[in-house]
Amino acid sequence: MASTRTLEPDLSRFTQKVFTDPETGISLPYSLYLPKKIKQGEKLPMVYFGVDMSGNNDDLTTPLYQGNGATIWTDPAFQAKHPSIVVAPQYTSELVTKLGMLTADDHQWTKGLTLLKHFLDYAVKTYPVDPNRIYGTGQSQGGMANIAISDRYPDFFTAQYLVACQWDPKKMQVLKDKPLWITVCEGDNKAYPAMNETTALWEKAGVKAARNETLWDSTLPVGTLNAKMEQLLQPDTHIYYTAFKGGNHMYTWSSAYSYDAIREWLFSQAKEK
Repeated sequence: MASTRTLEPDLSRFTQKVFTDPETGISLPYSLYLPKKIKQGEKLPMVYFGVDMSGNNDDLTTPLYQGNGATIWTDPAFQAKHPSIVVAPQYTSELVTKLGMLTADDHQWTKGLTLLKHFLDYAVKTYPVDPNRIYGTGQSQGGMANIAISDRYPDFFTAQYLVACQWDPKKMQVLKDKPLWITVCEGDNKAYPAMNETTALWEKAGVKAARNETLWDSTLPVGTLNAKMEQLLQPDTHIYYTAFKGGNHMYTWSSAYSYDAIREWLFSQAKEK
């Protein structure tokens, strides 16, 4: 299995900042990566990464430690090909007390999601973000927040990578035309059945989804799995669904961000100008 160990250079590429919502006065800390050299007038893609609910604590660098869902995009080799901005907000325990959980299994919009959306709007306005290339990703709670935002604001994200998460399959039908890559484990007793149902509804509506016909072994070499993912890619397909055998909910993100095929696919997506 791929290593998701976070290294000190990964952390040092980020700075910690705080967004204060002008409507409520409530603050949301976030980690920010900006490329060192940005040409005047240049607009860059932005990646939003969200952690799972176990990361709802007061360590503002938690999104940088939970696997490599935030740091992978700032790898120098990736940035050389795809200069981009990364934001990783931290939903603190204080915010849980003030606003309640960011997402819940009843799939309702929350005060926390309003704060998060206001932050994302702020980031797009404050930093040199290309509005046609805004990418969302996250695991569990972070993936659910991604889905909730796209349910309510379907034009905000250009494309999304959803890891070990689920939402009401009927509500997710509004996402049927959006570029999505979904990754789950068979042993995830919420995300796996929910995403199976969601994908089946999309297909019933006439959407073509590319998926692995047999469950993959996540212990295979990264290169082997990456090749399998590349084989799924098709020019007339915008939804991809990859599932690993066994595992469990949190196991999914132990390797989810390790595959070049998914990262390159995400950054190949752009809205028509």
